[in-house]
Amino acid sequence: MKILLLSPNQIERYNWGHQLFRNEMGRQHDVVYYGEGYPGYDERVKATHLVNKYKPDILLTYCWKYAQYRGIGEVKDIPKVHISLDYIDKYLKRQNRFFAGHKYDLIFGFTTRAVNLLKENEVCKKIRFLPFSVDTNIYKKLDLPKTNDVLAAFGTWHGYYAHRREIQSILREMEIEVITDWVIHEELIKATNESRITVTSNNRWWSLSMRYTETLACGGFFLADEPQDLERLGYVDGKHLIIYDGLDDFKDKVIYYLKPENEKEREEIAKAGMDHVRTNHNNKVRVEEMTKIIIEELYKG
Repeated sequence: MKILLLSPNQIERYNWGHQLFRNEMGRQHDVVYYGEGYPGYDERVKATHLVNKYKPDILLTYCWKYAQYRGIGEVKDIPKVHISLDYIDKYLKRQNRFFAGHKYDLIFGFTTRAVNLLKENEVCKKIRFLPFSVDTNIYKKLDLPKTNDVLAAFGTWHGYYAHRREIQSILREMEIEVITDWVIHEELIKATNESRITVTSNNRWWSLSMRYTETLACGGFFLADEPQDLERLGYVDGKHLIIYDGLDDFKDKVIYYLKPENEKEREEIAKAGMDHVRTNHNNKVRVEEMTKIIIEELYKG
């Protein structure tokens, strides 16, 4: 399949996981990447010109904020697909105008909540679920000693994350080694491998974030509050990761799983979580799922 992918090159962004997913598309398909950061990009060029030039089978955009290309709504001869990100309350009106102008044939949402909301707002006739995945060639288990107790390195924007600052405060008050400084890319992979426990707290929409796949792909023991889609994606509490219920339970579970006598249990859970993610939620598998859905919805439907 030949894909014209209109999106900036975001490999230097802190959450490069989206770019790593888009890079995997190029391993499975003939992809023309066009956007800021790629050679030859010109913001004045319209999507209709690019379609005429490259003659793709589909036009694909990724996240409305990064899909502000001129002329997408005028493209009519090939299917148009969008992968939606951050379809949340504060952006709905702006995104709905975006979708109305671009007239997509198929839209993917990363969470069940986003898919349901997209359907409620009737932004497209065909809307499908496509959850986050991870590049298992980059996120992997390393042969490093466990020199840190807990890794709690994440964004703490209070409008999005209700309890992350509290979690970091709880950990800092405990007599343990804790990393709360901002780390990304290879440093995050290294820190995950060096930590006995990695923790997170979900956003206020209870989305299953990239941190789940990234941590578990590295063989990290993961402690999280329960997100939506956990069971839908095959995760089992107590088998692949540990779910805490409230801040008191969070602290109790940190104490429990740091005890030397519970190391074997902790490592067994981390290993099962790693195997689950590396088998079921790697980028290769997800692009294959995306491709199958595109064929079913746009060529066989």
